[in-house]
Amino acid sequence: MVNIKSYLEQGISFLKESWSELSKVHFPSPKETVQATVVVLVLTFVMALWLGLIDLGATRLVRALLG
Repeated sequence: MVNIKSYLEQGISFLKESWSELSKVHFPSPKETVQATVVVLVLTFVMALWLGLIDLGATRLVRALLG
């Protein structure tokens, strides 16, 4: 019985602390979300282009070496 009461008290304490921490969270506005999404998409495109060019160069180099 003591264990159940202890677990219940720990659970309630956890929920109170979680709610307190959740109130400190900054949720982005829709504008901030769109801006962050655009940044991610642009960086993804730039990295894909960069890796594609590196792959193309490496492929040509290997083909040239192997004849």
